[in-house]
Amino acid sequence: MSDTTLVALSPADMVPAQKDLIAWCVNKIRALVDEADEFELQQKLCLENGWKTSVVVNSLNRCVRRMRYYEKMKAALEAGYLLVPNMPVDVIAVRVNRAKQAETFSSSRWHHFAATPQASLPAGVGRYVDDELTHRDESYAAEKNDKGETKHVTHLVSDEYDDVDFPVVAMKPVILEAAARAMALKVFDQIGMVSNEGRDPILVGQLLDPRGNRRRSTFFIAWWVDPATL
Repeated sequence: MSDTTLVALSPADMVPAQKDLIAWCVNKIRALVDEADEFELQQKLCLENGWKTSVVVNSLNRCVRRMRYYEKMKAALEAGYLLVPNMPVDVIAVRVNRAKQAETFSSSRWHHFAATPQASLPAGVGRYVDDELTHRDESYAAEKNDKGETKHVTHLVSDEYDDVDFPVVAMKPVILEAAARAMALKVFDQIGMVSNEGRDPILVGQLLDPRGNRRRSTFFIAWWVDPATL
């Protein structure tokens, strides 16, 4: 199925497409397991011969992160969540397993400090916290460089994470129940609402692709519409 494109022309087409995606994930994970086994063998040979292992270890770690990504995707699909096109999302909650955000240093005065998900976490681990962070600004001016310029260093230190604070538009019991079910699964790296100025709000969960470049997979959690706005 590596060259297969799944097409759904109606809601009824989504269920069989979902099953095909689960099978695709199984094959993808199996291929990555084989790849990881090969890297582990290479690492063993390097150690036995006194060779450097950094390149092999980095490749193995990347492989494991991708394997975890598809394992979470499979878990979300098996739980009944539909994969949908990626859309701009306002993040509400992120999944973490640490007490607080790591300190941030930046040379920019406009550095944005927000909670970031630990995308490497496997399914079933961690907790969801609010994406907003309360923090202390301990920025300072560094010593002057050879040109006599003083460099500003932004240093932000967070307090402990806050509980998830849902926006008013999402404060409907049925939506909160849907969010609670999704959070209990502990699969999605982050949960948010599609950015559509509050009209016809759509709640989604996202998995962040370890390959980066803003790659991610988005899953439908809930949608509601107020007929009065139509």
